[in-house]
Amino acid sequence: MEERQLLISQRLLRYVVEHCLEEKPYEACGILTGRGNRILTAWATENARRSTTAFEVEPSHQVQALNGARKRGESLLAIYHSHPTAVAYPSTSDIRMGIHWPEAARVILSLSGRVTQRAFYIRGNAVREIAFEVDEDVRGEWLDLRQSSRT
Repeated sequence: MEERQLLISQRLLRYVVEHCLEEKPYEACGILTGRGNRILTAWATENARRSTTAFEVEPSHQVQALNGARKRGESLLAIYHSHPTAVAYPSTSDIRMGIHWPEAARVILSLSGRVTQRAFYIRGNAVREIAFEVDEDVRGEWLDLRQSSRT
Protein backbone atom coordinates (compact mmCIF):
# COMPACT_ATOMS: atom_id res chain seq x y z
CA MET A 1 0.00 0.00 0.00
CA GLU A 2 1.25 3.43 -0.88
CA GLU A 3 1.73 5.50 2.26
CA ARG A 4 0.42 9.03 1.95
CA GLN A 5 -1.42 11.70 3.84
CA LEU A 6 -4.81 11.05 5.36
CA LEU A 7 -7.64 13.52 4.89
CA ILE A 8 -10.52 13.98 7.34
CA SER A 9 -13.31 16.53 7.66
CA GLN A 10 -13.25 18.98 10.57
CA ARG A 11 -16.61 17.57 11.68
CA LEU A 12 -15.35 13.98 11.89
CA LEU A 13 -12.14 15.07 13.60
CA ARG A 14 -14.20 16.98 16.18
CA TYR A 15 -16.20 13.79 16.93
CA VAL A 16 -12.98 11.78 17.31
CA VAL A 17 -11.56 14.38 19.71
CA GLU A 18 -14.83 14.45 21.70
CA HIS A 19 -14.78 10.65 21.94
CA CYS A 20 -11.24 10.71 23.29
CA LEU A 21 -12.05 13.42 25.84
CA GLU A 22 -15.19 11.53 26.99
CA GLU A 23 -13.11 8.45 27.79
CA LYS A 24 -10.34 10.28 29.66
CA PRO A 25 -8.56 9.18 31.89
CA TYR A 26 -8.77 5.95 29.87
CA GLU A 27 -7.40 5.54 26.37
CA ALA A 28 -10.11 5.79 23.74
CA CYS A 29 -9.95 3.95 20.43
CA GLY A 30 -11.72 3.63 17.12
CA ILE A 31 -11.46 2.76 13.47
CA LEU A 32 -11.25 5.09 10.45
CA THR A 33 -12.35 3.78 7.06
CA GLY A 34 -12.68 5.28 3.62
CA ARG A 35 -11.46 5.26 0.06
CA GLY A 36 -8.01 6.21 -1.16
CA ASN A 37 -6.68 8.62 1.44
CA ARG A 38 -10.08 10.10 2.40
CA ILE A 39 -11.56 9.09 5.74
CA LEU A 40 -15.30 8.70 5.11
CA THR A 41 -16.41 6.92 8.28
CA ALA A 42 -15.22 7.16 11.87
CA TRP A 43 -16.27 4.23 14.05
CA ALA A 44 -16.07 4.91 17.80
CA THR A 45 -15.36 1.69 19.68
CA GLU A 46 -14.92 0.58 23.27
CA ASN A 47 -11.44 0.04 24.64
CA ALA A 48 -11.67 -3.61 25.72
CA ARG A 49 -8.75 -3.07 28.11
CA ARG A 50 -10.31 -0.02 29.83
CA SER A 51 -6.78 1.16 30.62
CA THR A 52 -5.07 4.51 31.07
CA THR A 53 -1.99 3.29 29.18
CA ALA A 54 -3.14 0.69 26.63
CA PHE A 55 -5.97 -0.05 24.26
CA GLU A 56 -7.58 -2.89 22.38
CA VAL A 57 -10.50 -2.31 20.05
CA GLU A 58 -13.46 -4.29 21.42
CA PRO A 59 -13.45 -7.38 19.14
CA SER A 60 -17.18 -7.26 18.37
CA HIS A 61 -16.88 -3.59 17.43
CA GLN A 62 -13.92 -4.37 15.20
CA VAL A 63 -16.00 -6.95 13.33
CA GLN A 64 -18.94 -4.52 13.03
CA ALA A 65 -16.75 -1.70 11.72
CA LEU A 66 -14.83 -3.78 9.19
CA ASN A 67 -17.98 -5.51 7.91
CA GLY A 68 -19.78 -2.17 7.76
CA ALA A 69 -16.88 -0.60 5.87
CA ARG A 70 -16.84 -3.43 3.35
CA LYS A 71 -20.59 -2.96 2.72
CA ARG A 72 -19.93 0.74 2.10
CA GLY A 73 -17.12 -0.01 -0.36
CA GLU A 74 -14.57 1.35 2.10
CA SER A 75 -11.37 -0.09 3.49
CA LEU A 76 -9.48 0.23 6.75
CA LEU A 77 -7.35 3.39 6.62
CA ALA A 78 -6.40 3.95 10.25
CA ILE A 79 -6.88 2.99 13.86
CA TYR A 80 -7.06 5.89 16.28
CA HIS A 81 -6.43 6.03 19.99
CA SER A 82 -5.68 8.59 22.65
CA HIS A 83 -2.79 9.15 24.98
CA PRO A 84 -4.46 10.81 27.99
CA THR A 85 -1.21 12.06 29.55
CA ALA A 86 1.45 11.42 26.92
CA VAL A 87 2.54 12.95 23.62
CA ALA A 88 1.05 11.98 20.26
CA TYR A 89 3.78 9.50 19.36
CA PRO A 90 3.67 5.68 19.35
CA SER A 91 4.59 4.12 22.69
CA THR A 92 6.62 0.93 22.93
CA SER A 93 3.34 -0.94 23.30
CA ASP A 94 1.88 0.82 20.23
CA ILE A 95 4.91 -0.21 18.18
CA ARG A 96 4.67 -3.80 19.42
CA MET A 97 0.95 -3.88 18.53
CA GLY A 98 1.71 -2.46 15.06
CA ILE A 99 2.03 -6.01 13.77
CA HIS A 100 -1.77 -6.14 13.80
CA TRP A 101 -3.21 -4.44 10.71
CA PRO A 102 0.17 -3.12 9.43
CA GLU A 103 -1.57 -1.55 6.40
CA ALA A 104 -3.48 0.80 8.69
CA ALA A 105 -2.04 4.10 9.83
CA ARG A 106 -2.10 4.84 13.55
CA VAL A 107 -3.66 8.17 14.50
CA ILE A 108 -2.70 9.18 18.02
CA LEU A 109 -4.34 12.02 19.91
CA SER A 110 -2.54 13.54 22.88
CA LEU A 111 -4.90 14.87 25.54
CA SER A 112 -2.06 16.30 27.62
CA GLY A 113 -2.59 20.06 27.43
CA ARG A 114 -3.94 21.26 24.10
CA VAL A 115 -5.26 18.30 22.07
CA THR A 116 -2.91 17.36 19.25
CA GLN A 117 -3.09 14.57 16.73
CA ARG A 118 -0.51 12.89 14.52
CA ALA A 119 -0.54 9.89 12.17
CA PHE A 120 2.07 7.17 11.67
CA TYR A 121 2.76 3.97 9.81
CA ILE A 122 4.46 1.31 11.91
CA ARG A 123 6.45 -1.40 10.13
CA GLY A 124 8.35 -3.64 12.51
CA ASN A 125 10.16 -1.22 14.79
CA ALA A 126 10.17 1.55 12.17
CA VAL A 127 7.82 4.48 12.77
CA ARG A 128 7.15 6.95 9.97
CA GLU A 129 4.95 9.99 10.40
CA ILE A 130 2.51 10.92 7.64
CA ALA A 131 0.39 14.01 7.15
CA PHE A 132 -3.03 13.97 8.82
CA GLU A 133 -4.95 16.95 7.52
CA VAL A 134 -8.39 18.51 7.60
CA ASP A 135 -9.99 18.83 4.18
CA GLU A 136 -13.53 20.20 4.03
CA ASP A 137 -14.09 18.59 0.62
CA VAL A 138 -14.15 15.27 2.49
CA ARG A 139 -17.55 14.37 3.87
CA GLY A 140 -18.08 11.58 6.29
CA GLU A 141 -20.19 9.84 8.86
CA TRP A 142 -19.69 9.29 12.59
CA LEU A 143 -20.88 5.91 13.89
CA ASP A 144 -20.67 5.32 17.62
CA LEU A 145 -20.60 1.57 18.22
CA ARG A 146 -20.35 2.19 21.97
CA GLN A 147 -24.05 3.07 21.97
CA SER A 148 -25.04 -0.44 20.94
CA SER A 149 -23.09 -2.00 23.82
CA ARG A 150 -24.51 0.42 26.42
CA THR A 151 -28.18 -0.11 25.69
